[in-house]
Amino acid sequence: MQLKQLNASAAMSTICSYFPEALAIACDVAVAELGPKIAPYIDAGENPDALCASLGYCFNQTAVCRLFPSNMTDAEHLERVVTIQAAVGPIRAFNICTIVPGVCNMENHLPFSDSDGDFFSTQPTLRGSDWRGKDCDDSNSSIFPGRSSHDRDVDENCNGIYGVDATGESYEDLYCAGTNAMGVAALGDSATAHFRIPPDWVTAANLSKAGFANLLSVLENEADWPMLSWSTGHLNASEFEPNIAGPMHSLYSRMVEHNRCNHRDYQNLGVNGARVSDLIHFDLELSRNAAKQVKPLIMIYSMVGNDVCNGHHTFGTMTTPIEYYNSITAALEKADTFLPAGSHVVLVPLVDGRILYDTMHARIHPIGSTNHDVTYTQIYDFLNCLDISPCWGWMNSNETVRNTTWEHASALNAQLPIIVNNSIGKFKNFQVHYLGNIFNEALATFPLPKYLLIEPVDGFHPSQYGNSWIGDYLFQAVKKTGILGAANPNNDASSRNLEIKVDIEMKLMERKENANLK
Repeated sequence: MQLKQLNASAAMSTICSYFPEALAIACDVAVAELGPKIAPYIDAGENPDALCASLGYCFNQTAVCRLFPSNMTDAEHLERVVTIQAAVGPIRAFNICTIVPGVCNMENHLPFSDSDGDFFSTQPTLRGSDWRGKDCDDSNSSIFPGRSSHDRDVDENCNGIYGVDATGESYEDLYCAGTNAMGVAALGDSATAHFRIPPDWVTAANLSKAGFANLLSVLENEADWPMLSWSTGHLNASEFEPNIAGPMHSLYSRMVEHNRCNHRDYQNLGVNGARVSDLIHFDLELSRNAAKQVKPLIMIYSMVGNDVCNGHHTFGTMTTPIEYYNSITAALEKADTFLPAGSHVVLVPLVDGRILYDTMHARIHPIGSTNHDVTYTQIYDFLNCLDISPCWGWMNSNETVRNTTWEHASALNAQLPIIVNNSIGKFKNFQVHYLGNIFNEALATFPLPKYLLIEPVDGFHPSQYGNSWIGDYLFQAVKKTGILGAANPNNDASSRNLEIKVDIEMKLMERKENANLK
Protein backbone atom coordinates (compact mmCIF):
# COMPACT_ATOMS: atom_id res chain seq x y z
CA MET A 1 0.00 0.00 0.00
CA GLN A 2 1.39 3.37 -1.00
CA LEU A 3 1.26 5.01 2.45
CA LYS A 4 4.68 5.61 3.96
CA GLN A 5 5.77 2.20 2.59
CA LEU A 6 3.67 0.30 5.16
CA ASN A 7 1.79 -2.92 4.63
CA ALA A 8 -1.99 -2.67 4.44
CA SER A 9 -2.73 -3.59 8.06
CA ALA A 10 -0.20 -1.11 9.42
CA ALA A 11 -1.38 1.56 7.01
CA MET A 12 -5.03 1.19 8.09
CA SER A 13 -4.05 1.36 11.75
CA THR A 14 -1.95 4.45 11.04
CA ILE A 15 -4.87 6.17 9.34
CA CYS A 16 -7.10 5.38 12.33
CA SER A 17 -4.53 6.96 14.64
CA TYR A 18 -4.89 10.21 12.70
CA PHE A 19 -8.60 10.52 13.55
CA PRO A 20 -10.00 12.38 16.58
CA GLU A 21 -10.38 10.01 19.53
CA ALA A 22 -14.09 9.20 19.19
CA LEU A 23 -13.72 8.43 15.50
CA ALA A 24 -10.37 6.66 15.98
CA ILE A 25 -12.05 4.09 18.22
CA ALA A 26 -14.75 3.45 15.63
CA CYS A 27 -12.10 3.23 12.93
CA ASP A 28 -10.15 0.65 14.92
CA VAL A 29 -13.29 -1.45 15.27
CA ALA A 30 -13.90 -1.26 11.53
CA VAL A 31 -10.29 -2.19 10.76
CA ALA A 32 -10.46 -5.13 13.17
CA GLU A 33 -13.50 -6.38 11.25
CA LEU A 34 -12.43 -5.58 7.72
CA GLY A 35 -8.63 -5.47 7.84
CA PRO A 36 -7.82 -9.21 8.02
CA LYS A 37 -10.17 -9.86 5.10
CA ILE A 38 -8.84 -7.28 2.65
CA ALA A 39 -5.25 -6.59 3.74
CA PRO A 40 -3.79 -9.63 1.93
CA TYR A 41 -5.40 -8.50 -1.33
CA ILE A 42 -4.07 -4.96 -0.96
CA ASP A 43 -0.57 -6.19 -0.17
CA ALA A 44 -0.71 -8.48 -3.19
CA GLY A 45 -1.48 -5.50 -5.47
CA GLU A 46 -5.10 -6.38 -6.13
CA ASN A 47 -6.90 -4.14 -8.60
CA PRO A 48 -8.64 -1.52 -6.42
CA ASP A 49 -11.79 -1.50 -8.57
CA ALA A 50 -12.23 -5.26 -8.23
CA LEU A 51 -11.65 -5.11 -4.48
CA CYS A 52 -14.03 -2.18 -4.00
CA ALA A 53 -16.74 -3.87 -6.08
CA SER A 54 -16.35 -7.11 -4.13
CA LEU A 55 -17.11 -5.20 -0.92
CA GLY A 56 -20.28 -3.81 -2.48
CA TYR A 57 -19.15 -0.17 -2.60
CA CYS A 58 -18.26 0.23 -6.29
CA PHE A 59 -20.71 -2.11 -7.93
CA ASN A 60 -23.49 -1.70 -10.47
CA GLN A 61 -25.79 -4.59 -11.29
CA THR A 62 -26.01 -3.64 -14.96
CA ALA A 63 -22.54 -2.30 -15.79
CA VAL A 64 -18.85 -2.77 -15.10
CA CYS A 65 -17.54 0.38 -13.43
CA ARG A 66 -13.80 0.87 -13.28
CA LEU A 67 -11.71 3.88 -12.33
CA PHE A 68 -8.11 2.67 -12.28
CA PRO A 69 -6.07 1.26 -15.18
CA SER A 70 -6.31 -2.50 -15.62
CA ASN A 71 -5.44 -5.15 -18.19
CA MET A 72 -8.50 -7.22 -17.29
CA THR A 73 -11.46 -7.50 -19.63
CA ASP A 74 -14.91 -6.77 -18.22
CA ALA A 75 -15.59 -10.50 -17.95
CA GLU A 76 -12.32 -11.10 -16.13
CA HIS A 77 -13.07 -8.18 -13.81
CA LEU A 78 -16.48 -9.60 -12.87
CA GLU A 79 -15.01 -13.04 -12.35
CA ARG A 80 -12.37 -11.57 -10.04
CA VAL A 81 -15.04 -9.69 -8.07
CA VAL A 82 -17.02 -12.90 -7.51
CA THR A 83 -13.88 -14.74 -6.41
CA ILE A 84 -12.95 -12.09 -3.83
CA GLN A 85 -16.53 -11.89 -2.56
CA ALA A 86 -16.59 -15.63 -1.93
CA ALA A 87 -13.30 -15.47 -0.02
CA VAL A 88 -14.04 -12.35 2.01
CA GLY A 89 -17.62 -13.19 2.99
CA PRO A 90 -20.22 -10.73 4.29
CA ILE A 91 -19.10 -7.34 5.56
CA ARG A 92 -20.71 -5.84 8.66
CA ALA A 93 -22.14 -2.36 8.08
CA PHE A 94 -21.28 0.55 10.39
CA ASN A 95 -23.78 3.29 11.25
CA ILE A 96 -22.28 6.80 11.36
CA CYS A 97 -25.31 7.90 13.41
CA THR A 98 -24.09 5.90 16.39
CA ILE A 99 -20.58 7.33 16.08
CA VAL A 100 -21.26 11.06 15.67
CA PRO A 101 -24.27 12.09 17.81
CA GLY A 102 -26.44 14.74 16.21
CA VAL A 103 -25.33 14.25 12.60
CA CYS A 104 -28.35 12.14 11.72
CA ASN A 105 -30.83 14.34 13.59
CA MET A 106 -30.49 17.37 11.33
CA GLU A 107 -33.45 16.80 9.03
CA ASN A 108 -35.03 20.09 10.13
CA HIS A 109 -31.71 21.94 9.66
CA LEU A 110 -32.06 23.77 12.96
CA PRO A 111 -29.33 24.16 15.60
CA PHE A 112 -28.80 20.95 17.57
CA SER A 113 -27.87 23.02 20.62
CA ASP A 114 -30.43 25.79 21.17
CA SER A 115 -31.61 26.08 24.77
CA ASP A 116 -34.04 28.96 24.25
CA GLY A 117 -35.49 27.81 20.91
CA ASP A 118 -34.75 31.02 19.00
CA PHE A 119 -32.96 29.14 16.14
CA PHE A 120 -29.54 30.48 17.23
CA SER A 121 -26.79 28.71 19.14
CA THR A 122 -23.58 29.29 21.05
CA GLN A 123 -22.03 26.15 19.55
CA PRO A 124 -20.47 26.32 16.06
CA THR A 125 -21.33 23.01 14.38
CA LEU A 126 -24.55 21.03 13.97
CA ARG A 127 -26.27 24.04 12.36
CA GLY A 128 -24.94 26.39 15.06
CA SER A 129 -22.94 29.60 14.72
CA ASP A 130 -21.01 28.31 11.70
CA TRP A 131 -24.39 28.63 9.97
CA ARG A 132 -26.18 31.42 11.88
CA GLY A 133 -25.08 34.38 13.92
CA LYS A 134 -23.82 33.33 17.35
CA ASP A 135 -26.42 33.70 20.09
CA CYS A 136 -25.17 35.97 22.89
CA ASP A 137 -27.67 34.59 25.42
CA ASP A 138 -28.96 31.09 24.80
CA SER A 139 -31.20 31.23 27.86
CA ASN A 140 -33.36 34.11 26.56
CA SER A 141 -35.38 33.71 23.37
CA SER A 142 -35.87 37.49 23.08
CA ILE A 143 -32.13 37.97 22.57
CA PHE A 144 -30.90 36.89 19.13
CA PRO A 145 -29.03 38.20 16.06
CA GLY A 146 -31.16 40.37 13.81
CA ARG A 147 -33.52 41.73 16.43
CA SER A 148 -34.51 45.37 16.06
CA SER A 149 -33.97 46.90 19.50
CA HIS A 150 -32.50 49.87 21.36
CA ASP A 151 -30.04 47.79 23.42
CA ARG A 152 -29.92 50.25 26.29
CA ASP A 153 -28.92 47.73 28.94
CA VAL A 154 -28.48 44.43 27.12
CA ASP A 155 -27.15 43.50 23.68
CA GLU A 156 -30.49 42.14 22.48
CA ASN A 157 -29.40 41.70 18.84
CA CYS A 158 -25.90 40.35 19.55
CA ASN A 159 -24.14 42.87 17.28
CA GLY A 160 -21.85 44.02 20.08
CA ILE A 161 -23.37 47.49 20.43
CA TYR A 162 -25.26 48.32 23.63
CA GLY A 163 -25.33 50.72 26.56
CA VAL A 164 -25.98 54.48 26.69
CA ASP A 165 -23.85 57.61 26.33
CA ALA A 166 -23.61 60.49 28.81
CA THR A 167 -26.90 61.95 27.55
CA GLY A 168 -28.78 58.68 28.01
CA GLU A 169 -29.04 57.88 24.29
CA SER A 170 -28.41 54.24 23.47
CA TYR A 171 -25.34 53.43 21.38
CA GLU A 172 -27.54 51.23 19.17
CA ASP A 173 -29.65 54.27 18.26
CA LEU A 174 -26.62 56.55 18.05
CA TYR A 175 -24.60 54.31 15.72
CA CYS A 176 -27.22 52.26 13.88
CA ALA A 177 -30.48 54.19 13.59
CA GLY A 178 -31.11 55.30 10.02
CA THR A 179 -28.08 53.42 8.63
CA ASN A 180 -30.11 50.79 6.74
CA ALA A 181 -28.82 47.95 8.91
CA MET A 182 -30.09 44.57 7.74
CA GLY A 183 -29.24 40.90 7.78
CA VAL A 184 -28.61 38.31 5.08
CA ALA A 185 -30.03 34.82 4.72
CA ALA A 186 -29.09 32.41 1.95
CA LEU A 187 -31.63 29.71 1.07
CA GLY A 188 -29.96 27.29 -1.27
CA ASP A 189 -28.21 24.04 -2.04
CA SER A 190 -24.77 22.55 -1.40
CA ALA A 191 -23.08 25.34 -3.36
CA THR A 192 -24.66 27.79 -0.91
CA ALA A 193 -23.55 25.69 2.07
CA HIS A 194 -20.03 25.39 0.56
CA PHE A 195 -19.70 21.61 0.31
CA ARG A 196 -16.10 20.46 0.42
CA ILE A 197 -14.11 17.28 1.00
CA PRO A 198 -10.48 18.17 1.80
CA PRO A 199 -8.14 16.81 -0.88
CA ASP A 200 -5.57 15.79 1.73
CA TRP A 201 -8.06 13.13 2.87
CA VAL A 202 -7.81 11.29 -0.45
CA THR A 203 -4.15 11.91 -1.24
CA ALA A 204 -1.93 9.18 0.24
CA ALA A 205 1.15 11.40 0.49
CA ASN A 206 -0.74 14.04 2.50
CA LEU A 207 -2.52 11.88 5.07
CA SER A 208 -1.67 13.14 8.56
CA LYS A 209 -3.01 13.69 12.06
CA ALA A 210 -3.15 17.43 11.42
CA GLY A 211 -5.15 16.79 8.25
CA PHE A 212 -7.86 14.92 10.15
CA ALA A 213 -7.96 17.23 13.16
CA ASN A 214 -11.17 18.83 11.84
CA LEU A 215 -12.82 15.56 10.81
CA LEU A 216 -15.44 15.53 13.55
CA SER A 217 -16.52 19.13 12.97
CA VAL A 218 -16.66 18.52 9.21
CA LEU A 219 -19.02 15.60 9.77
CA GLU A 220 -21.10 17.66 12.18
CA ASN A 221 -21.38 20.31 9.47
CA GLU A 222 -22.51 17.77 6.86
CA ALA A 223 -19.20 18.26 4.95
CA ASP A 224 -20.22 21.90 4.45
CA TRP A 225 -18.19 25.03 5.26
CA PRO A 226 -20.81 27.80 5.60
CA MET A 227 -18.48 29.90 7.76
CA LEU A 228 -16.28 30.31 4.67
CA SER A 229 -19.03 30.46 2.04
CA TRP A 230 -19.77 33.14 -0.56
CA SER A 231 -22.97 34.13 1.25
CA THR A 232 -22.28 33.99 5.00
CA GLY A 233 -18.54 33.47 5.37
CA HIS A 234 -17.21 35.14 8.51
CA LEU A 235 -14.07 33.27 9.59
CA ASN A 236 -10.58 33.00 8.11
CA ALA A 237 -9.67 29.91 6.11
CA SER A 238 -6.32 29.83 7.95
CA GLU A 239 -8.21 28.60 11.02
CA PHE A 240 -8.86 25.30 9.24
CA GLU A 241 -5.49 24.51 7.71
CA PRO A 242 -4.38 22.21 6.20
CA ASN A 243 -7.91 21.25 5.05
CA ILE A 244 -8.63 24.48 3.23
CA ALA A 245 -6.79 27.57 2.04
CA GLY A 246 -7.56 30.76 0.21
CA PRO A 247 -9.18 34.16 0.77
CA MET A 248 -12.53 34.67 2.46
CA HIS A 249 -14.90 37.34 1.18
CA SER A 250 -18.63 36.92 1.42
CA LEU A 251 -21.76 38.98 0.96
CA TYR A 252 -22.14 38.99 4.75
CA SER A 253 -18.53 39.95 5.54
CA ARG A 254 -18.69 42.80 3.04
CA MET A 255 -22.02 43.93 4.48
CA VAL A 256 -20.43 44.10 7.94
CA GLU A 257 -17.57 46.19 6.55
CA HIS A 258 -20.21 48.42 4.98
CA ASN A 259 -22.22 48.68 8.19
CA ARG A 260 -20.83 47.34 11.47
CA CYS A 261 -24.36 47.23 12.86
CA ASN A 262 -24.90 44.09 10.70
CA HIS A 263 -22.52 42.08 12.89
CA ARG A 264 -23.72 38.48 13.45
CA ASP A 265 -26.86 38.99 11.38
CA TYR A 266 -26.49 36.07 8.98
CA GLN A 267 -28.22 32.75 8.30
CA ASN A 268 -27.02 30.07 5.91
CA LEU A 269 -29.82 27.64 5.12
CA GLY A 270 -27.93 25.80 2.42
CA VAL A 271 -28.99 22.15 2.23
CA ASN A 272 -27.14 19.49 0.25
CA GLY A 273 -29.42 18.28 -2.52
CA ALA A 274 -32.04 21.05 -2.22
CA ARG A 275 -33.91 22.38 -5.27
CA VAL A 276 -36.53 25.09 -5.85
CA SER A 277 -39.42 22.88 -4.72
CA ASP A 278 -37.86 22.96 -1.23
CA LEU A 279 -38.02 26.76 -0.93
CA ILE A 280 -41.63 26.67 0.24
CA HIS A 281 -40.52 24.90 3.45
CA PHE A 282 -37.57 27.11 4.36
CA ASP A 283 -39.67 29.43 6.51
CA LEU A 284 -39.71 26.65 9.11
CA GLU A 285 -35.94 27.05 9.46
CA LEU A 286 -35.53 30.79 8.91
CA SER A 287 -35.47 33.06 11.95
CA ARG A 288 -36.98 36.26 10.55
CA ASN A 289 -40.57 36.84 11.54
CA ALA A 290 -41.87 40.39 11.51
CA ALA A 291 -43.99 39.59 14.56
CA LYS A 292 -40.80 39.31 16.63
CA GLN A 293 -39.52 42.86 16.04
CA VAL A 294 -36.67 42.14 13.60
CA LYS A 295 -34.59 44.11 11.12
CA PRO A 296 -35.10 43.89 7.35
CA LEU A 297 -33.44 41.03 5.52
CA ILE A 298 -31.70 40.39 2.22
CA MET A 299 -32.88 36.89 1.39
CA ILE A 300 -31.00 35.04 -1.34
CA TYR A 301 -32.70 32.26 -3.29
CA SER A 302 -29.70 30.36 -4.64
CA MET A 303 -30.67 26.97 -6.02
CA VAL A 304 -27.91 26.93 -8.60
CA GLY A 305 -27.70 23.28 -9.62
CA ASN A 306 -30.02 20.54 -8.44
CA ASP A 307 -32.96 21.43 -10.65
CA VAL A 308 -30.91 20.05 -13.53
CA CYS A 309 -28.53 17.93 -11.47
CA ASN A 310 -29.07 14.37 -10.30
CA GLY A 311 -27.58 10.95 -10.75
CA HIS A 312 -30.26 9.77 -13.18
CA HIS A 313 -29.23 9.32 -16.80
CA THR A 314 -32.17 11.28 -18.11
CA PHE A 315 -33.43 14.79 -18.66
CA GLY A 316 -36.89 13.72 -17.57
CA THR A 317 -36.16 14.16 -13.85
CA MET A 318 -35.10 17.79 -14.27
CA THR A 319 -37.40 20.56 -13.05
CA THR A 320 -39.63 21.97 -15.80
CA PRO A 321 -39.90 25.73 -16.43
CA ILE A 322 -43.50 25.73 -15.15
CA GLU A 323 -42.50 23.89 -11.97
CA TYR A 324 -39.57 26.26 -11.50
CA TYR A 325 -41.77 29.36 -11.91
CA ASN A 326 -44.50 28.04 -9.63
CA SER A 327 -42.09 26.93 -6.88
CA ILE A 328 -40.35 30.29 -6.64
CA THR A 329 -43.60 32.22 -6.88
CA ALA A 330 -45.20 30.16 -4.11
CA ALA A 331 -42.15 30.64 -1.89
CA LEU A 332 -42.24 34.40 -2.45
CA GLU A 333 -45.95 34.60 -1.66
CA LYS A 334 -45.35 32.72 1.58
CA ALA A 335 -42.32 34.89 2.46
CA ASP A 336 -44.47 37.99 2.20
CA THR A 337 -46.51 36.73 5.17
CA PHE A 338 -43.58 36.82 7.60
CA LEU A 339 -40.63 38.89 6.33
CA PRO A 340 -40.31 42.38 7.85
CA ALA A 341 -41.05 45.42 5.72
CA GLY A 342 -38.11 46.85 3.82
CA SER A 343 -36.65 43.44 3.00
CA HIS A 344 -35.28 42.30 -0.37
CA VAL A 345 -35.19 38.95 -2.17
CA VAL A 346 -32.39 38.28 -4.66
CA LEU A 347 -32.90 35.48 -7.19
CA VAL A 348 -29.72 33.67 -8.25
CA PRO A 349 -30.04 31.54 -11.42
CA LEU A 350 -28.61 28.15 -12.25
CA VAL A 351 -24.94 28.24 -13.14
CA ASP A 352 -23.59 27.14 -16.52
CA GLY A 353 -21.92 23.96 -15.31
CA ARG A 354 -20.14 23.31 -18.58
CA ILE A 355 -17.20 25.10 -16.96
CA LEU A 356 -16.61 21.93 -14.93
CA TYR A 357 -15.75 19.56 -17.77
CA ASP A 358 -14.18 22.26 -19.92
CA THR A 359 -11.80 23.19 -17.11
CA MET A 360 -11.14 19.92 -15.33
CA HIS A 361 -11.47 16.99 -17.76
CA ALA A 362 -7.76 16.49 -18.54
CA ARG A 363 -6.44 17.31 -15.09
CA ILE A 364 -5.30 14.63 -12.64
CA HIS A 365 -7.68 14.04 -9.75
CA PRO A 366 -6.17 13.94 -6.21
CA ILE A 367 -7.04 10.25 -5.90
CA GLY A 368 -4.75 9.55 -8.86
CA SER A 369 -1.97 11.92 -7.80
CA THR A 370 0.35 9.14 -6.58
CA ASN A 371 0.57 7.34 -9.93
CA HIS A 372 -0.72 10.15 -12.14
CA ASP A 373 -3.34 7.74 -13.50
CA VAL A 374 -6.84 9.15 -12.85
CA THR A 375 -8.26 12.20 -14.64
CA TYR A 376 -11.48 14.05 -13.91
CA THR A 377 -13.02 12.56 -17.06
CA GLN A 378 -12.50 9.14 -15.52
CA ILE A 379 -13.94 10.32 -12.19
CA TYR A 380 -17.03 11.79 -13.85
CA ASP A 381 -17.69 8.69 -15.94
CA PHE A 382 -17.04 6.38 -12.98
CA LEU A 383 -19.58 8.20 -10.80
CA ASN A 384 -22.11 8.09 -13.64
CA CYS A 385 -21.51 4.38 -14.09
CA LEU A 386 -22.26 3.81 -10.40
CA ASP A 387 -25.34 6.07 -10.61
CA ILE A 388 -24.01 8.24 -7.78
CA SER A 389 -22.93 11.36 -9.66
CA PRO A 390 -24.20 14.59 -8.08
CA CYS A 391 -24.80 15.89 -11.59
CA TRP A 392 -25.02 13.59 -14.58
CA GLY A 393 -25.80 16.54 -16.86
CA TRP A 394 -22.66 18.56 -16.12
CA MET A 395 -20.17 15.91 -14.97
CA ASN A 396 -20.25 14.01 -18.21
CA SER A 397 -17.79 13.32 -21.02
CA ASN A 398 -20.67 13.50 -23.51
CA GLU A 399 -20.73 17.05 -24.92
CA THR A 400 -24.28 16.68 -26.19
CA VAL A 401 -25.50 15.86 -22.68
CA ARG A 402 -23.67 18.87 -21.25
CA ASN A 403 -25.05 21.25 -23.90
CA THR A 404 -28.58 19.92 -23.53
CA THR A 405 -28.35 20.37 -19.77
CA TRP A 406 -27.40 24.02 -20.29
CA GLU A 407 -30.34 24.48 -22.66
CA HIS A 408 -32.62 23.14 -19.95
CA ALA A 409 -31.00 25.33 -17.27
CA SER A 410 -31.34 28.36 -19.54
CA ALA A 411 -35.07 27.69 -19.92
CA LEU A 412 -35.39 27.72 -16.13
CA ASN A 413 -33.29 30.87 -15.77
CA ALA A 414 -35.53 32.61 -18.31
CA GLN A 415 -38.33 32.45 -15.74
CA LEU A 416 -36.52 34.72 -13.27
CA PRO A 417 -36.96 38.05 -15.11
CA ILE A 418 -40.63 37.13 -15.61
CA ILE A 419 -41.00 36.47 -11.87
CA VAL A 420 -39.39 39.81 -11.05
CA ASN A 421 -41.62 41.66 -13.51
CA ASN A 422 -44.75 39.97 -12.14
CA SER A 423 -43.70 40.81 -8.57
CA ILE A 424 -43.82 44.59 -9.08
CA GLY A 425 -46.43 45.99 -6.71
CA LYS A 426 -47.42 42.49 -5.61
CA PHE A 427 -45.53 42.11 -2.34
CA LYS A 428 -45.88 44.52 0.56
CA ASN A 429 -42.79 43.58 2.58
CA PHE A 430 -40.01 43.18 0.02
CA GLN A 431 -38.77 43.83 -3.48
CA VAL A 432 -37.58 41.04 -5.75
CA HIS A 433 -34.31 41.42 -7.68
CA TYR A 434 -32.62 39.50 -10.48
CA LEU A 435 -29.02 40.64 -10.87
CA GLY A 436 -28.06 38.48 -13.84
CA ASN A 437 -26.11 35.23 -13.71
CA ILE A 438 -23.91 36.14 -10.74
CA PHE A 439 -21.98 32.87 -10.67
CA ASN A 440 -21.23 32.79 -14.40
CA GLU A 441 -20.25 36.44 -14.52
CA ALA A 442 -18.06 36.21 -11.43
CA LEU A 443 -16.24 33.10 -12.62
CA ALA A 444 -15.67 34.62 -16.06
CA THR A 445 -13.80 37.56 -14.53
CA PHE A 446 -11.46 35.43 -12.39
CA PRO A 447 -7.89 36.42 -13.39
CA LEU A 448 -6.15 33.15 -12.43
CA PRO A 449 -6.46 29.64 -13.92
CA LYS A 450 -10.09 28.55 -13.76
CA TYR A 451 -9.37 25.19 -12.10
CA LEU A 452 -8.66 27.11 -8.89
CA LEU A 453 -12.37 27.96 -8.76
CA ILE A 454 -13.50 24.32 -8.55
CA GLU A 455 -13.33 21.92 -5.62
CA PRO A 456 -10.57 19.41 -6.41
CA VAL A 457 -12.16 16.31 -4.84
CA ASP A 458 -15.72 16.42 -6.17
CA GLY A 459 -14.82 18.46 -9.28
CA PHE A 460 -18.21 20.10 -8.95
CA HIS A 461 -18.63 22.77 -6.27
CA PRO A 462 -16.99 26.20 -6.04
CA SER A 463 -13.68 26.08 -4.17
CA GLN A 464 -12.62 28.51 -1.47
CA TYR A 465 -11.22 30.77 -4.19
CA GLY A 466 -14.50 30.43 -6.06
CA ASN A 467 -16.61 31.19 -3.00
CA SER A 468 -14.56 34.25 -2.11
CA TRP A 469 -14.65 35.59 -5.66
CA ILE A 470 -18.41 35.03 -5.97
CA GLY A 471 -19.06 36.62 -2.57
CA ASP A 472 -17.18 39.77 -3.44
CA TYR A 473 -18.81 39.97 -6.88
CA LEU A 474 -22.29 39.52 -5.40
CA PHE A 475 -21.70 42.25 -2.83
CA GLN A 476 -20.71 44.70 -5.55
CA ALA A 477 -23.81 43.76 -7.57
CA VAL A 478 -26.10 44.19 -4.54
CA LYS A 479 -24.43 47.47 -3.66
CA LYS A 480 -25.11 48.85 -7.15
CA THR A 481 -28.84 48.34 -6.67
CA GLY A 482 -28.85 50.81 -3.77
CA ILE A 483 -30.27 48.20 -1.39
CA LEU A 484 -27.50 48.74 1.14
CA GLY A 485 -27.47 52.53 1.07
CA ALA A 486 -24.36 54.50 1.96
CA ALA A 487 -21.68 53.06 4.23
CA ASN A 488 -22.39 53.64 7.90
CA PRO A 489 -20.48 56.81 8.90
CA ASN A 490 -20.33 55.48 12.47
CA ASN A 491 -18.40 52.32 11.59
CA ASP A 492 -15.24 53.31 13.45
CA ALA A 493 -17.13 54.23 16.61
CA SER A 494 -19.28 51.10 16.54
CA SER A 495 -16.16 48.96 15.96
CA ARG A 496 -14.57 50.38 19.10
CA ASN A 497 -17.75 49.56 21.02
CA LEU A 498 -17.67 46.02 19.61
CA GLU A 499 -14.01 45.56 20.52
CA ILE A 500 -14.73 46.69 24.09
CA LYS A 501 -17.62 44.23 24.34
CA VAL A 502 -15.53 41.34 22.98
CA ASP A 503 -12.79 42.18 25.48
CA ILE A 504 -15.34 42.15 28.32
CA GLU A 505 -16.76 38.82 27.12
CA MET A 506 -13.28 37.28 26.97
CA LYS A 507 -12.49 38.46 30.51
CA LEU A 508 -15.77 37.07 31.82
CA MET A 509 -15.09 33.74 30.12
CA GLU A 510 -11.59 33.69 31.59
CA ARG A 511 -12.96 34.31 35.08
CA LYS A 512 -15.52 31.55 34.60
CA GLU A 513 -12.86 29.09 33.46
CA ASN A 514 -10.63 29.99 36.43
CA ALA A 515 -13.57 29.48 38.77
CA ASN A 516 -14.25 26.07 37.26
CA LEU A 517 -10.62 25.07 37.74
CA LYS A 518 -10.88 25.92 41.43
